[in-house]
Amino acid sequence: MHSRLYRYGWKIVDFFFPPRCVGCEKWGDRWCESCINQVTEIKEPICSLCGDQLPDDTSWNLCERCRQHRPQYAAIRSWAVFEGQVQKALHALKYERNLGLGEVMANFLCKVFSSTDWKVDLVVPVPLGMERFKKRGYNQAMLLARPFAWSVGIPHIPKALQRVRETRSQVELSILERRENVAGAFKAIPEIVSGKSVLVIDDVTTTGSTLDACADALRRANARQVYGLTLARAVRSQKRK
Repeated sequence: MHSRLYRYGWKIVDFFFPPRCVGCEKWGDRWCESCINQVTEIKEPICSLCGDQLPDDTSWNLCERCRQHRPQYAAIRSWAVFEGQVQKALHALKYERNLGLGEVMANFLCKVFSSTDWKVDLVVPVPLGMERFKKRGYNQAMLLARPFAWSVGIPHIPKALQRVRETRSQVELSILERRENVAGAFKAIPEIVSGKSVLVIDDVTTTGSTLDACADALRRANARQVYGLTLARAVRSQKRK
């Protein structure tokens, strides 16, 4: 019911205020089929934990980073490589208040989720720091998580995971700096997550440090299992050393 009402609400908005494609700027769609078809989807072989793409000739099912530092989450999966049309669309969602894109992008999260065998009890978005929330006015991860959860019929409980301190932007940080930056930045509510399998939603994953810190907080609150799902990820060739 929530999913249908949400989609119907955006159809009404689009009727009175026709959208332009975030990619090519043609009228009629928030993100048109032609631009979506330019997206590079994440394909096998991938790391069984973080979901990063692996070399075609690999003999491992884990990337080097996960072998050296095993994460707290059970697995992360992502829809597409963070480049081109996806990068442009996520920038519009995150910084240009193109809020309707969240409903469009949630469809691709559903596509990835349907390809897994994950048993999930509740969905939470990665919490946004108060300073960024005040500046932006919304949490882009929640704009993805809410319609996704409604579509797949899993409770969306954002208050289950909270950010308890502000962090620096991760953009210019190394892998080690990213881990240190978000370590201890989150807190989960045991009364909500204890014994539950939790799916954490975010827009992009680069090294997985943020989702790992979220998983650590959830596991400390006795969550049974933690998974991560993002629209996009930076693949091996894009990462900082």
